[in-house]
Amino acid sequence: MDSRTYYKVDIIEALIPKKGASKSSDVYVKIHIEGLPPQKTKVFQEDGKAVWNEHFMLPMEAEIQLEIKQIKRNPLFRHGSRSLGKVRLDAAAIFGQPVVAASQDVRLDFPSDEALHHDASQRGYLLVRLHRPGEPVKLASSSADKSFSALISQLDTLVQIVGVVSQIHPFVNLTWQIVSSLYTVVRGQLDTDKRIADLANLMEDVYAFVDDVKSFPSKLSSLEETVKKILSQTIECMLFIQEYSGRGFCGRTLNQQWTNDQIARFMQTFAMLKTSLSTGVGVQIAFIAHRIYEDVQSIVQTQSLAKLHPADMDDPSRPACLPQTRSDLLSSVFSWAMNPSSNQNVLWLHGPAGSGKSTVATTIANITRDLGRLGAFVFFNRHMAARNDPAAVVRTLAFQLGEFDHRLGAAISTVIKNTPSIRQSPLRQQFHKLLVQPLSESEMAIWSQEGPVIAVIDALDECGHVGEREDLLSVLALESVKLPPTLRIIVTSRTEVDIQEALEARKNICSTPIDIDSLANDKDIHLYLYNRLQLIRSKNKYLSLPQDWPGNNAIDALAARACGLFIWAFTACRYVENGQDPGERLADLLRTDVCLNAESALDLIYSTALESAGRWEDPAFSADFRDILGVVIVAKNPLTASTIDRLNEAASVSSTRPSLHTIQHLGCVFRGTTSEPIHVIHPSFEDFLTDRARCKRDEWFIDVSLHHQRLARQCIGSLHATLKRNMCNLTLTTSVVDVMILPDDVTYSCIFWIEHVCELVGSAEWLSIEVYNLLVKHLLHWIETMSLLKKARQTIKLLMRLEDWSKSTHGRHQELCDLLADAVRFCQAFTAVIEQHPLLVYSSALPFTPINSVLYQIFKDELSIPIVAGGFRDQWTPLLMDIPRPGGEVTSLSLSSDGSQLISTAARGCYVWDAISGELLIHGPKGGVAMTVFAPGGQLAASCFFSGSIVLWDTFSGKNIGQPLKRDQGAIYALAFSPDGSRLISGGQNCTIIMWDVQAGSVILDLPAAHTKTILCLSFSPDGSRYASGSRDGTIRIWDATSGRMVLGPLRGHSGGVYSLSFTPDGTRIVSGSDDKIVCVWDVQVGSSLNGSREAHRPIKLHGHRSIVFSVAVSPDGRLIASASKDTTVRLWNLESGEELSHLVRQHRMSCALRGILAAVRTSPSCNRCERCYCPHLGCRISWKHGCRSQAQRPRFPPRVLTRWPAHCFGIA
Repeated sequence: MDSRTYYKVDIIEALIPKKGASKSSDVYVKIHIEGLPPQKTKVFQEDGKAVWNEHFMLPMEAEIQLEIKQIKRNPLFRHGSRSLGKVRLDAAAIFGQPVVAASQDVRLDFPSDEALHHDASQRGYLLVRLHRPGEPVKLASSSADKSFSALISQLDTLVQIVGVVSQIHPFVNLTWQIVSSLYTVVRGQLDTDKRIADLANLMEDVYAFVDDVKSFPSKLSSLEETVKKILSQTIECMLFIQEYSGRGFCGRTLNQQWTNDQIARFMQTFAMLKTSLSTGVGVQIAFIAHRIYEDVQSIVQTQSLAKLHPADMDDPSRPACLPQTRSDLLSSVFSWAMNPSSNQNVLWLHGPAGSGKSTVATTIANITRDLGRLGAFVFFNRHMAARNDPAAVVRTLAFQLGEFDHRLGAAISTVIKNTPSIRQSPLRQQFHKLLVQPLSESEMAIWSQEGPVIAVIDALDECGHVGEREDLLSVLALESVKLPPTLRIIVTSRTEVDIQEALEARKNICSTPIDIDSLANDKDIHLYLYNRLQLIRSKNKYLSLPQDWPGNNAIDALAARACGLFIWAFTACRYVENGQDPGERLADLLRTDVCLNAESALDLIYSTALESAGRWEDPAFSADFRDILGVVIVAKNPLTASTIDRLNEAASVSSTRPSLHTIQHLGCVFRGTTSEPIHVIHPSFEDFLTDRARCKRDEWFIDVSLHHQRLARQCIGSLHATLKRNMCNLTLTTSVVDVMILPDDVTYSCIFWIEHVCELVGSAEWLSIEVYNLLVKHLLHWIETMSLLKKARQTIKLLMRLEDWSKSTHGRHQELCDLLADAVRFCQAFTAVIEQHPLLVYSSALPFTPINSVLYQIFKDELSIPIVAGGFRDQWTPLLMDIPRPGGEVTSLSLSSDGSQLISTAARGCYVWDAISGELLIHGPKGGVAMTVFAPGGQLAASCFFSGSIVLWDTFSGKNIGQPLKRDQGAIYALAFSPDGSRLISGGQNCTIIMWDVQAGSVILDLPAAHTKTILCLSFSPDGSRYASGSRDGTIRIWDATSGRMVLGPLRGHSGGVYSLSFTPDGTRIVSGSDDKIVCVWDVQVGSSLNGSREAHRPIKLHGHRSIVFSVAVSPDGRLIASASKDTTVRLWNLESGEELSHLVRQHRMSCALRGILAAVRTSPSCNRCERCYCPHLGCRISWKHGCRSQAQRPRFPPRVLTRWPAHCFGIA
């Protein structure tokens, strides 16, 4: 048995001299071990000196080199590392010296020709400490240390004899890495534990097979399947021992009975594996996972997880790394993943286009899947809508993790049951409720002792555009730190600026660049080229190519032209393979120049590949190429050649040549078959074609805008040709209609035609006319078809986007704008009905559409449509949505700053709602709550209680933050956050105002009472320099936010208590509401004396309400005032003129006696199409369209009763 001697070495520090005023940099030490995978220290940000103090176990006989690497950061393209210097570590020579000490510090100076050697006074060095191998310890035959040492030795041998094509190669490396790392940590700790010693001794016996295969390597191929099981089981066993020793992710002692059972199971499995090796008979051996599994999940749980509507991630054709390639990188990633001492739970692997990131990600996923530790694998594709939507990422991660672990699946299912609308929630809310919260529950605490679970997120740069993925990046950057350390997330992407800014500076994220200039990368490309070209040689047996074709010199020349990019090597091999004569194709490549950078290398290989297709002098071939490539590149989902042909036919395209007629000549740059969707070879090829400066030829250039226009017209033509009423010949019944399978061209056109139209910014009027002609004939048919496809809910957002586009086009088409405005309202009002059965669009939705609407007038003559006698109503009502009211009468509302969430307060507690769907998201504090306000940012809220306390709480989890804020204020009725969220003011029964430091939970200001009666309302000025208070004593006072000194007031203009205050956006005026039935507008610019005359501060009074005005608010643009009253009305006023906009007044049917607080009036951020108000009784949201048309064109709604509002209105937001 081979028995190498191992010694311990500590990498202590390095001196890294500076050149001039150079900045600090990130460096690490890479340990090159002869015949074994390299090891690395952590990255350290040096400033002349780097300190690591990390320990490693190294074989005495192996040649060791220590290399200091500096990480290069270039946001434009490359992102790798460079070598600063190498030194040789000759441990045998050092230990051969007569040294008494058991350890010795050794300074290793870098040679004079290295980058770290500037001059004699600035010589770089590396300081290490070597620990002399001790004398053999007299151990029992079951010594764990002895067995582990022997195990490492056997794995060491196995690493060296495993062949390139062997499927067990990555498992051998990973097993060696984990065993040697664990041995370093727990050496000497487990010798006294007979159970572990016996287990280690049995594993040593199992690995005796290495001695046989060392002498007869050919035997290994017949044992591969069993050896793979042994290696996988060894990894699991080592992770268990790591936790058992207290050095794992859990960091504490495991349950005694459970560990006994687990050791017994491992013993039994290794004994069976030993028997299988010795007899040569395959044995059905159950894999013993250190993790706990349940084989069968309940059908109910599976169905519940499916409600998340995860993206489909089924792609078995993804290529993986060739065995023995990417060893350094994979070793580094797995070292991070399996290391419990690392406090970084996210690894960002990044590099330039074509550097092999996705292949590495797939390899990691494949290995961890075989080990039973792949929790999720999410990969993106810019040309597949289902795989490039940032909104689906968290849901897909949660779905896959829930399927991976039944306990987590049960916890996530509970969240789905309690919050049915979770998939419509903001991403931050989804991340917390679907991942952070379930993994934090007590039932999931056992995860911490079961070792790492890996989640891989590949090609993040292909997930939406820069603006679209902003929320996703923010969640990954800010919220991932809340996940348990055992969940290790690996993210791969190009080094895009937005991704780099979000992820690189986070302490819990390990930034790992792919160094395309490294020797290891160059070696991997050589190996890839050799194997692919050998395969090509074997396929062309009749050409009688030499056995060593193409030879080392040719492979060296190709690798030099690759510039470190695997996609270059891949494309080059396809180019050679698709030629009639591989030798001639190879010669073509070798005649090209060696480029200076990676992008130039890609441009050259793509140009060479396209030139080989020939026929560019033929205008028809060039036109067909651009037409086909244009569709492939701009399509939102990959299309088959037949689908592309049908879209051409529907649009009456003059060319009738089948797509495959052209594609057959371009096999080296296309992927796909006659029955599969067509893809370009790599995203970098698309970048090349869509950049005229790079592709350089008009025959190749793809104008993205032009092809969006072309595909939009093809989709419109397809819809014109196929859409009709009841196109699937359904019968209107109460039965649920299953999703219908429609032709691919029809399905694609229905889902994506609007997206292609909206890509054309500032388009000519002709396209608006084509869209209008489609909608006046087929709008209802399209809605029916979207319902058939189970995508009725998408019609609202799609039509809103089309409406915005129609207003931005040159030569605005007013008829189209009017029709789309009605179409949006139609879908908002009736989607819930239409998605129950597609035919209800005709029999239920259309009859109840307002008779004066453009949509009704166009489609009212459809055959067999019921008619409401006298017409249902003339115009659309302002009502968009009802929200239920748990907990009793609502007393206050508050909207988050982004408008995505709404908090309602009732006597029984607080409730957070999704402001778009109206679904309940979370329960907040309960019992005796007077009011609640959102802090800027939306995650923090404050609730005040009648008992006199204030609670800060997280709106995502509903949990309190810190201790309640308490002061002797009596019942608290008013709260307000400063604009930056750092301060909170409260007022109440004892007439005082207290300012709190939100972060510290301490009092900043607590001044004597100035008001003589209860404070009912508070409001900060927009710049945070002042705040205002209103009281039951009828006065308003303005205060300096720094000193607490009153700077204006008391303002007297109300004859009753002041219930609500709101600053205008410019901070110059305040609007107030009172129980004297009046709304007042005050000029609060400081200029006159403190106690100014009545004339100096006389307000503008707005009369109209017939009872107490409980709430007021000012619109964000400062033009409108909204007021809510006990008289059951909500009224809008023009701030400048004081005119009441009576056509927007709506009246409730009933009245009740509770008071409320007005939170805000929100303007739709997407198109400024409407103002939205929230009434807190049934929570109805209403929309007044004052911004979409001129004053003369606005629909005027005469005051009338809205039956949905059953109480007087005391609060709107």
